[in-house]
Amino acid sequence: MLFWLHLGPGVVGWVGGFFALVALTLIPLVVLRRKEPSSTIAWILTLLFLPAVGAILFLLFGRDRVRWPARRKRQADALVRGTLAARAAETGPSFMPAQPGLNELEKQIFQMGALLTGEPASTGNRVEVFSHGSDVYDALGAAIDEAKHHVHAEFYLIRNDKTGAWFRDKLARAAARGVEVRLLCDAYGCLGVGATWRRPLRKAGARVGIFLPMRSLLLQPVNLRNHRKIVVIDGSVAFSGGVNIGDEYHGKMTKLGQWRDTHFRLEGPAAGPLQRVFLQDWFFATGEGVNPNPYFPSPALVAGDATVAIVPSGPDTRTEAIHRIFFAAIAAARERVWITTPYFVPDAPMVVALEVAAMRGLDVKLILPSRSNHRVTFHAGRSFYEQLLEAGVRIHEYTPGMIHAKTMVVDGRIVLLGSANMDMRSFRLNFEVHTLIHDAITARSLEASFTDDLAHTVPVDLATWAKRPLGDRIAEGAGRFVSPLL
Repeated sequence: MLFWLHLGPGVVGWVGGFFALVALTLIPLVVLRRKEPSSTIAWILTLLFLPAVGAILFLLFGRDRVRWPARRKRQADALVRGTLAARAAETGPSFMPAQPGLNELEKQIFQMGALLTGEPASTGNRVEVFSHGSDVYDALGAAIDEAKHHVHAEFYLIRNDKTGAWFRDKLARAAARGVEVRLLCDAYGCLGVGATWRRPLRKAGARVGIFLPMRSLLLQPVNLRNHRKIVVIDGSVAFSGGVNIGDEYHGKMTKLGQWRDTHFRLEGPAAGPLQRVFLQDWFFATGEGVNPNPYFPSPALVAGDATVAIVPSGPDTRTEAIHRIFFAAIAAARERVWITTPYFVPDAPMVVALEVAAMRGLDVKLILPSRSNHRVTFHAGRSFYEQLLEAGVRIHEYTPGMIHAKTMVVDGRIVLLGSANMDMRSFRLNFEVHTLIHDAITARSLEASFTDDLAHTVPVDLATWAKRPLGDRIAEGAGRFVSPLL
């Protein structure tokens, strides 16, 4: 305030007028986005009544699709996809059309996934689920040590800490013994690992790429982040899920307590589609054209009984594939839907899907955090509790710490597991990858983890929730108001 007084009323007027002009200029852009009315109205009101704040927020967070990177990403993906299609035509089909054990509704979900992504499901996979970060790192480290030809990795977040150094050194040692190593880092999530951190990798011969560098906030907003977590080793073994690279994934985080996450190791032909996602992201970020032939084993390894579909989505497409797969899985449920997610800001269709499933008499349970590292999102999510509880959805808040797992199990048969949260940022703004799995062993494993987590939760009771303090209601209302902007 003293700073503005020091400038004098004339300067303040000019600055205010400038931001008002910028805000008015941005309003047509808000309208042209053709988003949900609630999102459009929220942005227009913010720009009109708080022009300086609104203009800055819109430039940073409001653009869910920036034309030039989105167009460039589609062009890059098309080139890689075309090369892979040509190779597939030469070597014959890599995917088995039969999907034994699926009922008709489940077949339709997999068929929809293929239509949305252009990538059919594959059978003959083996999936191993990990519920603790330390177990993930043990398996990942062993797989990197055993790599013979290549290690391809991309992560949203890599910490400059003990775990980050461990991961970097694992990759560097692999590169030093002649393994091809490519590491793709999201520019925003990996801000803490700069040139000094990356130097041992480059020195060992590893290649490092940066996804959408933060060169200019005006040209490249904070949105459009690569939130994927993918590691592919020798084309036949892959890791994905919710675990990034950082000390907190070993168990504890300051002020939040225990950090609980879920990740998986996949062996079999479904490693191929994850490889394709990586190569597309790599080509987009670095411009390096990679001959795909050495990176896709043929014939694909048959390792187990799981039917697996890889479902990527991002702001470079309008299909919102993960959002639609979530919706379809809930709508197709016949007995139960068990969901764990750390960030819960559902849109209207997702709320309706959950409500209708509960009203049909299904066992619909949500495990959500009791405290979060993102306060606005946390309160926005709680604003949906009352209507979901009234419909019969059972909500449980995890108390030992922060639950970061992103899982859905439907009827003990269908599993959805990956990087996407159940919020609009994951559905529309980030590059994500989720995995659709039909496998009894994987489903039982995740249901067992869900049951174990449930024992460490507090159920949210509707009558008690209705009596919560006024301060909580205000925070939830404010979070709900800005939720279209998240």
